[in-house]
Amino acid sequence: MAQPLCDTSFRKSDSGSFYTAWSSMAGLVKRGLVLRNGSPAKFSLSDAGAAMAQQLRDGSDACVSKHLAAPEIISIDTSDDDSPISETQDGTVAGNGDVATTLMCDNKQCLTVSAPIPMKRKATAANMRDYENSHLSSVQSEKTSHRKKCSPQEQETADNTLILEPGSFDVILLVDKNETAGGSEPRRLLEDVAVSELSALGTLFELRHLKVADFTWVCRDRVTGQELVLPYIVERKRMDDLASSIRDGRFHEQKFRMKQSGLQNLIYLVESHGDNMHTSLPLDTLNQATINTQVVDRFTVKTTSSHRDSMRYLSIMTRLLSSTYCNKTIVSCHHDRLPRCHIRDDLVSLMTFSEFNMASSKTKALKVQDVFIKQLLQLHGLSAEKAQAIVERYPTPRVLMAAFQAEGSAGEKLLANIRYGSLNRLIGPVISRTIHKFYTNHLLS
Repeated sequence: MAQPLCDTSFRKSDSGSFYTAWSSMAGLVKRGLVLRNGSPAKFSLSDAGAAMAQQLRDGSDACVSKHLAAPEIISIDTSDDDSPISETQDGTVAGNGDVATTLMCDNKQCLTVSAPIPMKRKATAANMRDYENSHLSSVQSEKTSHRKKCSPQEQETADNTLILEPGSFDVILLVDKNETAGGSEPRRLLEDVAVSELSALGTLFELRHLKVADFTWVCRDRVTGQELVLPYIVERKRMDDLASSIRDGRFHEQKFRMKQSGLQNLIYLVESHGDNMHTSLPLDTLNQATINTQVVDRFTVKTTSSHRDSMRYLSIMTRLLSSTYCNKTIVSCHHDRLPRCHIRDDLVSLMTFSEFNMASSKTKALKVQDVFIKQLLQLHGLSAEKAQAIVERYPTPRVLMAAFQAEGSAGEKLLANIRYGSLNRLIGPVISRTIHKFYTNHLLS
């Protein structure tokens, strides 16, 4: 319904541009003018947005510079249907009022220009942008001075932003080299079930050394070869390997590292091994572990009957992701500032592969909080969410032990009322007592 009112397509970006008409919705949501709820998302005007719309309709530009505070250029025509527009002899269109144009510069200060603007016969956003460009010289010095205030790291990040236009990249499945039977030896790779199956299915894939998990996907620019990581990551476990990982502690440690990877869609691929009877743990224990992974850790758990079935699942996922993201604009973003990705968005922010692998490395310099969380995860009953909640309240073991000492005999219940996770549950007295015993007893039995 809105398309006839816009001079830019809602579905495809114009030549030389990375955005569609719908891309503006993200700015409106960020400024609190539009509310986004539910999944699939539903959009509605907030009270501030309704007031803004009414003032724009009434021809008032008083609130424009008050609400718009993002570092971009925005043009607003405040003339309404009551302002007669007449065609002049030179083929331009003139109105009886001025047009207010608000230019937003990088330091978030606005410059409002009011002047009669001659427009072509068809008034478009491109005409407005041409007019704005003639006034940009007055704010360029402000933008330059703002950039000088930024740190060198911030300037480098801003200048090196990677943008992949729709249709300019391929979606490629990355397979960890440890998942293949022959490593990187060419002869043995040809005999590997994973390689042969993915090749037979026509899947675009590449063997790579991944620091976390077994599979992920990247968008690779067809010209430059630069890569951005899609927000999906897969850890594959055969039932016998799942039992071994539970026994040696890798099970919780790997899930924790996947949660810290910065990728929001975490997939646990559980593969049957024959009749699943020859494992080091009972089948009921393994089934309970997979259920906990789905319900408690909020992973997507996919079970397959064989290795070939797992490869078919990954092939289908590759085709699905390729068809979903091929028409989107992909922009690089730093790991620490990565926003949540919504599959319906036209503009998606992703981290580079090099940053993803570096952030997931086991040998990276860990902070005290990271080591503290790893230590807590070794205790029975502690999940990553519980450990994170405890560390947010008591950032180091020394702080926690001092708190236990200050509480005296009541220290056993110190952590019981800490809430964790999206459901805001309590950690409870049992785990609180376990942690208290671990950090206060000199001899553990």
